Amino acid sequence: MNHAQELQAREGVATVVYTKPDCQPCRMTKRKLDSAGIYYTTVDVTQDPAALEFVKALGYTGAPVVYVSAIEGDTHWYGLRKDLIELHITARADAA
Repeated sequence: MNHAQELQAREGVATVVYTKPDCQPCRMTKRKLDSAGIYYTTVDVTQDPAALEFVKALGYTGAPVVYVSAIEGDTHWYGLRKDLIELHITARADAA
């Protein structure tokens, strides 16, 4: 079970932002979520080897990676994707 799935099991919808230090797209992604009032967990892949392996297993080599776990299924993407943040997170009534 990954970070997002653990949170989703408790709270319905979970968002995890996998980041690294000094990452402008990471800061911008978190700022977008903050401005929408979305609760999320941040995991620094440079400090968490299991998280780094998880992100690599998803096929990503950069940050941020946003992972959204919901009852109907999980989705994830790389980079600042305002369109996907809106579609999968901010437009959901159960994500705030």
